[in-house]
This record gives sequence, structure tokens and C-alpha cells, in this order.
Amino acid sequence: MWNYYGALYGPPPIIENNWKIVEEALMSIPGAKLYLDRENDPAWDYRVRLMRGEPNMTEFSIMNWIGGGGHVNFSPISAPSGAEALAQYNIIKRRCHEYGFDYIGEFLVGWRDMHHILMIMYDRADEAMRNRAYDLFGLLVDEAAEVGFGEYRTHLAFMDQIAKTYKHNDGALWDLHHRIKDVMDPNGILSPGKQGIWPKAIRETS
Repeated sequence: MWNYYGALYGPPPIIENNWKIVEEALMSIPGAKLYLDRENDPAWDYRVRLMRGEPNMTEFSIMNWIGGGGHVNFSPISAPSGAEALAQYNIIKRRCHEYGFDYIGEFLVGWRDMHHILMIMYDRADEAMRNRAYDLFGLLVDEAAEVGFGEYRTHLAFMDQIAKTYKHNDGALWDLHHRIKDVMDPNGILSPGKQGIWPKAIRETS
């Protein structure tokens, strides 16, 4: 069973128009139920506050999923397509189970893109588990890239690996990044290596 929570933003005429489109799409799904309010439902109340922009610390409770509180997020991006969502879900869930981890993920859907947020939870004090988590993450980066899903954010330890997956047109994107870096920050003072963008002196010695 899947649950989808959503909110519409903007001037009333825009919301009214968009709501008609959303309602028609959702109710075309066999067996779908649509709620505009849920009394005495903590999950619903939480999402309402979240989508209103009210800050909270509730999300951090997921750190209790596994003792030790370690996690690394795998976050591939794709078109807002059901077929692409299912493809990602099947690949990632299978790999999580192979490496001994639960699939803990959600999709964030926009007008033109979709973010898939997977949380790989591990015990920081368990070296073997930590290594499995890192191995799983690295594998997912490469496998997702092979079928066209790029990572849009990541842990510092994986920035170089992910940068190398964006290699279209003989790495033209990284040529541009480095040209700008060399002009704006020739001494490599500002965040060297961030997002896989290294200053010239380090690139030449690596």
C-alpha cells in the first residue's frame, strides 16, 4: 500500500485549476481514496504542519531505526514518471536487501522532476556494517548512472565518484566547472573538491 501526501501553493485561481488536474489524475487510479482531512491521524497532522513550512525535529527520530545513528542518503533524480519510479524502486530495494539493509525511501515529485530519497541506515560503531553501507552506496551510484539516473546530492566521501558519472560529451560539464574554478578561485581556497570540483594545483598532482 502506498500513501501520497501533497499540497498546492499559489494564488487561489491557480490552486483551483491545479486541483482539478490533481484530483482527476489521482482518482483515475483503481481503488484510490482521496482525503482532504483526517481526524485524529498523527501522520496526517504532521504532514499538514510540514507542508505549511512549520519547522520541527521529528524527522530526526528516524535515526532510531538502527542503533548507532549512522546514515548515508542515495538520491537519484529522474523524470516524474511512474515507470521510472518503479524502475528505481526495484533496483534499489533489491540491492538494499542483498547488502542486508532495509529499504527506507520516498519520492518527492515536482512538475518536471522527481527525487528519490533512500536512507541507508547503519550502526556507526559497527565497522562491517558501515563498510557494507558504503559499498552499497557506491554500487547504487554506478548502477543508477548506467540506466540514466543521476545523483543530485551526496555525502562528501562520494562526490568524486558521482562527478565522474556526469561524463556526457567527453566531460564537457567538468571542463566548464574547472575553467570557472580556475578564474574565480585560482588558489583553491573555497571548498576544494566540493561537488568534485578541484583547484588546478590539486588536479595536476592527482
